[in-house]
Amino acid sequence: MNRFTVAVLSLLVGASAYATDRKASIDIDDRVQYQHVTGFGGFSPSPTWSYWLGDTEMNKLFGKGDNQLGLNVLRLYIANNKSAWGAGVANAKNAKKNGAFIFASPWSPPASWKSNNNDSNGGELLESHYGDWANFLNDYYDYMKGQGVEIDAVSIQNEPDWTAEYQSCIWTGEKLAKFLREYGSVIKCKIIAPEAIHFTRELHEAILKDDEACKQLDIVGGHFYGWDGSSYPLATQKGKEVWMTEFLINERQQNEGKNINWKDDGFLFARSINDAMLANMSAWVHYSLKRYYGCIGDGQYGTTNNAITKRGYILSQYAKYVSNSTRVRHSLNDASGLLSSSAYISQTGDSTIVMVLNPSGDTFTTTLSLPFNTLGGCQVVTSESMDAQKTLITLEDESYQPEVNIEPYTVNTFIFTKNSERTNRPDIEEENVVSIMTDGYDLYGASCIPAGWRANSEEGVRKAGSYSLGPRIMGFSAEGLMQYAFYFRTGDAADGYVSYGEEKDYRLQLEPGKYTLSFSTVGWKANPEVTAKVQTTTGTDIASLVATPEHFVSANGSSARITEANDFALDFEITTTGNYVLKWDVAKSSGGFNEALLGNVKLVRRDKDATAIQLTKASSANDVIGIYDIQGRALPRLQNGINIIKHTDGTTTKVMK
Repeated sequence: MNRFTVAVLSLLVGASAYATDRKASIDIDDRVQYQHVTGFGGFSPSPTWSYWLGDTEMNKLFGKGDNQLGLNVLRLYIANNKSAWGAGVANAKNAKKNGAFIFASPWSPPASWKSNNNDSNGGELLESHYGDWANFLNDYYDYMKGQGVEIDAVSIQNEPDWTAEYQSCIWTGEKLAKFLREYGSVIKCKIIAPEAIHFTRELHEAILKDDEACKQLDIVGGHFYGWDGSSYPLATQKGKEVWMTEFLINERQQNEGKNINWKDDGFLFARSINDAMLANMSAWVHYSLKRYYGCIGDGQYGTTNNAITKRGYILSQYAKYVSNSTRVRHSLNDASGLLSSSAYISQTGDSTIVMVLNPSGDTFTTTLSLPFNTLGGCQVVTSESMDAQKTLITLEDESYQPEVNIEPYTVNTFIFTKNSERTNRPDIEEENVVSIMTDGYDLYGASCIPAGWRANSEEGVRKAGSYSLGPRIMGFSAEGLMQYAFYFRTGDAADGYVSYGEEKDYRLQLEPGKYTLSFSTVGWKANPEVTAKVQTTTGTDIASLVATPEHFVSANGSSARITEANDFALDFEITTTGNYVLKWDVAKSSGGFNEALLGNVKLVRRDKDATAIQLTKASSANDVIGIYDIQGRALPRLQNGINIIKHTDGTTTKVMK
């Protein structure tokens, strides 16, 4: 552990008289990687306003120097009147000069193409004009290219699930899929869809589940109004980036007439960006770049016209330091639950970036556990008195555990540069261990029963495909020990359990050998007794382990964080090749429910001569005896993405569908 000395300044913040000095730690592991982060930006301007930004303002927003924000994504408005297209050219040129990714969104097709013959609110695009709409979007692309600006992407429709009082057009997910399937290949640039008002799952999943439509889609876009904090694992499975393409926070000003407040509005804004990153989103795009709630003020609600706002500086800390990085696993140990954070590895792999938000009046002495040794880096801070102020960090000795201070009411960016390899990193996999199957439930998202699993409770047996309350996957903050966990329960009579291997299309075939089943568990509202079992398909126990959790949680959702859980391991030996079942029982209750959460499930084989799957060419195309995903879970048929095919002669092939 190594304290740093700072050059230039001391971080002074007006802390509460009752402030507490706290301890925290953040462990960063770059061997577990999540989404690539493309960037951050905003919209310029709203189609209902009469101004566009000048070069001075655009340089403040997209320039990369000091006192510039370094944004790298610009969203433009596609008017349905072609004569209005020229208004956005200057802004687009400036952003492109500064290296920005530019995409444009339409609010409504021309009236004559819509079911209500209205180019303002509502109505649907008539299917007879789908081809016209594809050509219209190409016309916009061609026009901007003719003006010297190549647009990178277009959206099919702004908020297709919202009949607004302003310009709008309604689309269903099926119609968006039909349009992309039939006309997506015509469009000359990347395509963003559906840009739903609150990431309406039915809209983007209709596209992603349609193979031909999915091929034409480049980016899953959506807005944050009413967003439930979910990530979108299906998009990840299909190889699509997920972008948050519009959000604004202005309720206090609109409803209460109050000025922008640092402690309330600043951290609400910062948390919305960080939450998006934790939900595996690759870009975060604010609404208007210039407004009292934007990155540059307009003179209202305490802002100064054309001056960079606190929100602008916060967004800049992500834009300048997180853009083009990859988010990596991090574990935040903060007993108070006050901090929020995320961690990233640079494109070159020689720097780690850690974002830490402290919306409290307490100071946190925080140990960062880095994936390498460092001699220092820098800290960037925005607070009520500082605007993205950079401070050099110099360590007295090389260390992988620098200790930093998180001052009250601050948004912090820490960038540490690699100096040498860290030699004492714990191994992810044990030597001579082969993974048979793993499940962190992150391929499914919340509120469902995952493929291959089943749950039993007072409701009876529930299988994959079910979405409802009761036993299901719950989603938690990615900062905790488990982002997704399987909630299950039992009453005073029901036999409550979860299992894998009972479904006939998802059999778990094990060969003779020594195995370890590991998992994490935490109680729900209490600490019930949980028994892990390995059974034959006829219900005979091969091995069992009583795993009573010492900790419990009582709130699910993206804002809840599982900070403590118990890890268990059940060793067992298989003597006969066959199908087996992994099962977790929860003890019957004497009244009400006994409830628990299960996560981080992993089954490995521990034989000293165990070898990993060998991907070789099969001798025959007609000798398939098993299909598996890349995590070793059995599949009933080929799925989109990578499939592992097992053949009768013992060989395997890797197939992309």
